[in-house]
Amino acid sequence: MHNSAKKIIKQYHDNQEVYRSLKHDIEDIFTRIIETHHFRISNMAIRIKSEDALMKKITYKNKYQDISQITDVVACRIITLFENDVDRIYECVKDNFDIVEYNDKRKKNYDDRIDFGYNSLHLLIKFNDERCQLIEYSAYQDIVFELQIRTTLQHSWAEIEHGLGYKSQYEIPKDIRRRLTRLSASLELLDEEFVQIAKEVDEYNKGIVHIEKVLKTDINANSLAQYVNTSPRINNILEKLHTEFQFQFERDSELISQSRIVQRFHYMGYTYINELDDFVENHLKEIEWLSRERIENYKEHQKINIYNVLIWISLVMLANEGSADPENIFTQESIERLQVLKELIEEKQMSVS
Repeated sequence: MHNSAKKIIKQYHDNQEVYRSLKHDIEDIFTRIIETHHFRISNMAIRIKSEDALMKKITYKNKYQDISQITDVVACRIITLFENDVDRIYECVKDNFDIVEYNDKRKKNYDDRIDFGYNSLHLLIKFNDERCQLIEYSAYQDIVFELQIRTTLQHSWAEIEHGLGYKSQYEIPKDIRRRLTRLSASLELLDEEFVQIAKEVDEYNKGIVHIEKVLKTDINANSLAQYVNTSPRINNILEKLHTEFQFQFERDSELISQSRIVQRFHYMGYTYINELDDFVENHLKEIEWLSRERIENYKEHQKINIYNVLIWISLVMLANEGSADPENIFTQESIERLQVLKELIEEKQMSVS
């Protein structure tokens, strides 16, 4: 064993307590970063290089004089679910550590690709001066450690690639190398597609949260407009009308006030959006039928205000309730017509059943 190798191994043993402490603190800091920013990760692993592995590296490279020159004695790997989180984590790393070396191995020319699966963001980092001013981090002043950030798909590919057993591109027949290149490109497309799907799922979930908030509000002009704009049931009614009649829709929420729709629902005993939504769910067929009946009276190419659906719902309510109207929200003529409408609805229900 050369003197430099003996020196490095001695330094390695002398620094064991520092390495263990560093490993613990790295894990603590990255865990807080991940939790604070809600990064979706598959795994985080931190390791201290074994003495055997260190000795092999010293012997193979034959260039190290001091352990400070070896930058992967302590190494961390973060595996994300989605590719866009790789760069987001990197931005957080920049805010908390000094970047000694940046090597983005995700961006390659496919014609020149050698390490097909090694598609990680590879960093050498160290604790910044600000952190090292704190007594608990002062021992890490001169220690550089390795950080790899990659996706689950990239990591799985790297594991499979390692299992294939080749060491360089020269060991692989050209046709196999070409197939590996295509597969690697497909892997990146999959990562991109998963990112897009995740965004769409997030938007969908936000919409669910929004509609739940709307359902809990009292009935007013604004909440009714929001209900029409966000309710899947209302959207389904309008989509069916558009498919059947090919009318264009417009949005003019002034109709809600002009037609006294809030007063209509209050009069019928509906004060919260969730009560209105329950009625729509329970009388969906009647509302769809009445909507078609009303739209047939529209002229061709005439635009339909989507908030008319609230009027149609109120008419079905009144037809079902069969109540008098002491506040004159509906005209007497309307009430008489609604009695006929109620009979038509009942006949429709009987024919369907």
